[in-house]
Amino acid sequence: MPVNTLRLFEESDTGLKNNMKKKKLIWQIYPSYLLITLLSLLAVVWYASNSFEEFFFEQTASDLRSRANLIESQFSDQQIFSNPALVDALCKELGHAGGMRVTVILSNGKVLGDTEKDPETMDDHANRPEIIDALSGKMGTSIRESSTLSKKMMYVAIPVSRDGITVGVLRISVPVTQIGKTLNSIQFRIFLQWGFIAAIAAAISLFIARRISRPLEEMRKGAERFAQGDLTHLLSIPQSEEIGELAETLNQMALLLNERMETVVSLENIRKDFVANVSHELKTPITSIKGSVETLLDGALDHREDAHRFLQIIARHTDRLNAIIDDLLTLARVEQNQEKVKLVFKETAVKKILLMAVEDCIQQAAEKNIEVILNCREELIVSANAPLLQQAFVNLISNAVKYSPSASEVEIAAERVDQFILIQVRDHGCGISASHLPRLFERFYRVDPARSRHLGGTGLGLAIVKHIVQTHQGKVEVESQLEKGSTFSIYLPVF
Repeated sequence: MPVNTLRLFEESDTGLKNNMKKKKLIWQIYPSYLLITLLSLLAVVWYASNSFEEFFFEQTASDLRSRANLIESQFSDQQIFSNPALVDALCKELGHAGGMRVTVILSNGKVLGDTEKDPETMDDHANRPEIIDALSGKMGTSIRESSTLSKKMMYVAIPVSRDGITVGVLRISVPVTQIGKTLNSIQFRIFLQWGFIAAIAAAISLFIARRISRPLEEMRKGAERFAQGDLTHLLSIPQSEEIGELAETLNQMALLLNERMETVVSLENIRKDFVANVSHELKTPITSIKGSVETLLDGALDHREDAHRFLQIIARHTDRLNAIIDDLLTLARVEQNQEKVKLVFKETAVKKILLMAVEDCIQQAAEKNIEVILNCREELIVSANAPLLQQAFVNLISNAVKYSPSASEVEIAAERVDQFILIQVRDHGCGISASHLPRLFERFYRVDPARSRHLGGTGLGLAIVKHIVQTHQGKVEVESQLEKGSTFSIYLPVF
């Protein structure tokens, strides 16, 4: 197997393993929350249990010290230590009465009396830790297993002094078994509470983890819908600031993509319509030219009148092709300049531009005996590309003359309206039906195709006007009534 192929398989296998290892966010957040909570609770329980244990032992030791100090006076007589039987009897009496074990030990470690055992049978106690402390003049405390009773006991020993000399030790002790039972009971209840709190904490942790992961899961599903092309179903905005901002960003992205897709679709439709319209507009004159040429080749050249007529047809349709191509080039140039913003704009008098446009159309108007009336003040100034704006006015004036009856008038007026210069071109021709007005500025759109072609229109003049006006950050509108004429209005901003 080639090395590259083997590496590809290895990388694919690695990617598959990585995908298999992926976990949902909730199962990454929830266990960590739960573990932290349980460890915290265990630490609290452990601390509380140890604190209770220390508290009970300290309380028991304190109680034993108090008892030892109280009964120490019972052994104050100097002669009592010379009577071991009396000491032993007193230890048994006090111990049984107080529910404790009382032991008296001489300074040499010999036991004189004990509540539970016969002193004669008991070992030397000089090495007991609490006895060592008491013989040194301080109170001794110890918890250990009793070798005599085979029980775990708490011992408290205090020195018994006579004339400043330690003559013995009084030791009080109790089994710690009862303390252990009490502590076990408390610890059991603590662990029950711990379990209850842990269950609540687990539920709360799961709720919080779901609350964090659910919006992200919704955003994941939303992103999948966006990837599939559904850009209209927007995401809900969570209350969390960071996740909410992320959702808003995704929604804005979806809206922007949707707008761009709609724009692309619209442009594609315009392109298809444009190609279809151009093909149709070019096909008609080409067909006529081709037919005329074929007729001439078939013998019409031998007949002077027929040849002249077919050559006129060829010339007319050639002029039409030339007009269509010129308008297409003009429209392409305007759109290109509009996108790249390379046009030079200068402050120019509106009247000057209008006068040049009227001059371009005056011969056409004279042929139909149409009077062009211009009403514009000298002080109206606009920031414009004069040749381009002149082309827009020429197209409007030419159309007005073209569709006006002979011996009529075309009125041109300009005035300032708020922050705009308003230029209107009004004719008294056949007018346009309201159903055609919304599409009037589309490429190749004609109200009456047959009449427009007869009059020499290419269907691009008003589209050129619209793009030129948009290049100047303006807008163009039209008002028209059948048999009453049309008014085209151009609004140019005042800078």
